Amino acid sequence: MKAFWLINLGLFQLAWWSAAWLTNSASYIISGLIILHCLLSPCLKADLRLMALLPLGLLVDGALIALGAFRGIESAFPLWLALLWVIFLMSLNHSLRLLSGLSLPWLMLIGALCGAGSYWAGVSLGALTTQVSGINFWLIAAPVWAVLLPLLVWGQGKVSAPQASKLTG
Repeated sequence: MKAFWLINLGLFQLAWWSAAWLTNSASYIISGLIILHCLLSPCLKADLRLMALLPLGLLVDGALIALGAFRGIESAFPLWLALLWVIFLMSLNHSLRLLSGLSLPWLMLIGALCGAGSYWAGVSLGALTTQVSGINFWLIAAPVWAVLLPLLVWGQGKVSAPQASKLTG
């Protein structure tokens, strides 16, 4: 399905906005969106292989929570945040696939601004809280994401390589 990247983009955006605005129901909504993604994906095996990167994402979020950069409203590490990682990782094969063609400095910049910015938006919308000032949040989260995004893109290339030819759509 050549247009699946667009479907994936829509599913990921629905997942993110569900987490931001509907935190009490977000786990159910995001779970449903993940199932829908799996039913429609033209390369489900490659998408599922990306779950090998899930512990890295969860570990980094756990460290950011321990540093006080953010935490969930209802619990320090809400289930919807872990589920958001699942659909984000699958997006690396689809709507975020273009990242694999970028150089390291660009990936670091995008990670620092967009990765950290996504969490800052979550704080601003009330889905997350922070124990640090805005400046300290960015001083913690931006460098972490400047390293994390290139690692995730590199990892996507490694774990999805066997099916790379099927991902061109």
